[in-house]
Amino acid sequence: MKKFLGQGINVQIVQGMPLGSLMRVLAGNDFYVDTRYLGRLAYLIAIGVFNSILGFCERVFDRKEINEIELNKPPLFVIGHWRSGTTHLHNLLSLDENFSSPNVYQCLFPNHFIFSQVGSPAMTFLAPNKRPMDNVSFSSRVPHEDEFGLAALSLVSPYLRVIFPITGHRWHTGLDLDKIPEQWRQAWKDALTLFLRKLELSEGGRPLLKSPPHTGRVKHLLEIFPNAQFVHIVRNPYKVYLSTRKLWDKSFAKARLQEQSEELVQNQILDWYIELFGLFERDRELIPAGSLHELKFEDLEKDPINELREIYETLNLQGFEHYSNQALDYLKSIKTYQKNAYNLDDNTKALVATKWRKTFDKYGYGT
Repeated sequence: MKKFLGQGINVQIVQGMPLGSLMRVLAGNDFYVDTRYLGRLAYLIAIGVFNSILGFCERVFDRKEINEIELNKPPLFVIGHWRSGTTHLHNLLSLDENFSSPNVYQCLFPNHFIFSQVGSPAMTFLAPNKRPMDNVSFSSRVPHEDEFGLAALSLVSPYLRVIFPITGHRWHTGLDLDKIPEQWRQAWKDALTLFLRKLELSEGGRPLLKSPPHTGRVKHLLEIFPNAQFVHIVRNPYKVYLSTRKLWDKSFAKARLQEQSEELVQNQILDWYIELFGLFERDRELIPAGSLHELKFEDLEKDPINELREIYETLNLQGFEHYSNQALDYLKSIKTYQKNAYNLDDNTKALVATKWRKTFDKYGYGT
């Protein structure tokens, strides 16, 4: 079940689109799919039919209840570039019972999870036990990245560029929401609001969301949620580059429908990093005082409880002493986790040092 027509499909990064949405994205990319990936396309079409049917059922049976939900709890956003430690930090903060984080099933099937999530454990049998890029445990119930759900709901996401690396620039795949048409920007905002209504109906609690692309959307997130708070985590850029490269090679590569060159991947990683940090620096002053905390992944590894305490103090979050006991138990449970080993050749190291110089300097990382 985890392999299909010779090309591994596993769990696709954006598999929550109903058939109509999938066809719309395909049309926007001239229906250009490389032959070797037709198996993946067939899978997306089949699951698109599944999403369409269950999405219709949810609209019939649950729409009224969803629409009546009021969003009175400002979200806490965990932001940072891919492979900077956002997942680890998200997992830690999600242990606080005051928060509610969307799980894998909810993010992968955003169109119908209210109606269908009773069957979510079945997805665990189809999904890998660990994430391919870092061996972190994976199942239908673990906290997950809302970007996957928003991409399927709004059709606005850089992840659609991952699927269509050659033609994706023609679609709404940029990091800067200011550069897309207003109607699509509004569609993205509506998708986020709908997703959080459904999360509130399903889980309750204050929303705790994690998405690297949100790092470049601070202005737009504050337009929707003026009282939102942010935790921004950074990591040594060399490690980020190597780990992001593995993300593209081990995970993103299993989702693409078009072939891409090694040079294209490298340029995409380098360019997105620069743009994402540029957008964050552009908008960070919009965040109200006491609503942003920044930390380094290396410090979180070295002294996790103290770093978590500082987050709670900066953001004036309550209940740290009770929460810290749960965090300690979790940290003990992953004590044997082995991180990937990385090697960076001299030429790439020099390229990263040059391209990402501003981040090295701003956050005190030596080159």
